[in-house]
Amino acid sequence: MDGNDTLIAESHIALEERIRRRAHEIWKGHKDKPGGDTSLDDWLQAETEILGNGKQPAQDRGSVVGPA
Repeated sequence: MDGNDTLIAESHIALEERIRRRAHEIWKGHKDKPGGDTSLDDWLQAETEILGNGKQPAQDRGSVVGPA
């Protein structure tokens, strides 16, 4: 991996961590309420909050990874 690829990978990791933390906060806000597993909805809400409404949630976009 060259330096640019490393920076891109690190920024993706940092972004994923922000989303993960926010999704956890959302989950904690309603974890004791009935309703089953809300983890996907919590993640998608966190993505929307962090990335903004103009971005597609993960379920609607493909992942692009560099050459294998």
